[in-house]
Parts: sequence; structure tokens; C-alpha cells
Amino acid sequence: MQYDYVVGELHRDNDLAAFALICSVAPTFGENDWAAIFDSTRTWRCISASDLAGRVRGLAVFRLLMHPEVGLLMDVPIFIALSAADHHKIAESLFSSLEAEATACRFIRVWNDLPRSLAELENIELFRRWDHGLIYRVHPKQ
Repeated sequence: MQYDYVVGELHRDNDLAAFALICSVAPTFGENDWAAIFDSTRTWRCISASDLAGRVRGLAVFRLLMHPEVGLLMDVPIFIALSAADHHKIAESLFSSLEAEATACRFIRVWNDLPRSLAELENIELFRRWDHGLIYRVHPKQ
């Protein structure tokens, strides 16, 4: 069976559905922490993958920051793809969208473990470490 997904910036009218998705895999990440991600003083961005009925099936929360050792880094502490039938397609669609956003970066890092709180998500020491997550080298477009 073929599934189609709409991938793009998370719309504010879908943020509670995205939060429910986070709660299913990271139950300690609180509602206030989730709301703080959308604070205009923070640099977090969220993309979602929704099915054609509008249900959020995947989510990536990321930001671009200058890492002291590797330069501009796309840091992706939250990457979720949930579906009983097609989670590989959701993950592939989300990652392709991230890669398109990371053209100025040298690397994309997707964390191994989801953060348990906003404090952990924004922990600068955890950001600086280079020993956690999937590290993907961004290849320049030719």
C-alpha cells in the first residue's frame, strides 16, 4: 500500500497533535517545555510529516548553531517517525527535508535519545559534545 505524506513547517494549529506524538515516546517532555520551543526568542524550528487526513505522523525539531569544532551544525534533538505501516517512508521524508534545510551546514546530528526536558534540549554542554547521535556529513550541492 502506498502512503503519501505532506512534509513542511509545523503549523501552530497542529502543535498539540505533535506534542501528543512526543509524549508517546518521551513522556517526561512537558507541555510547558513544548510550548517554549515556539517562543520567538528561541531559534528552534519544527517540521512535521502528516498523512493526507492531516494526522501528524512524524516530527523533527532542529536548529542551526555554530559548533566550536565543526562549524555550522544542524542539531536535531527530536526526530520521530511513527506509523504501524510506513515509518521508514516518514523518516526518509523528514530527513530529506532536513537535508534540504542544511545546505549551509557541514553536519547534521540526530540525537540518539530524545531529550527529557527543555533544559536538556538546550544544554550547551550537551550541544558541544560530539559523542552522541547520528552524525551525517552534508555534501555540498554541485
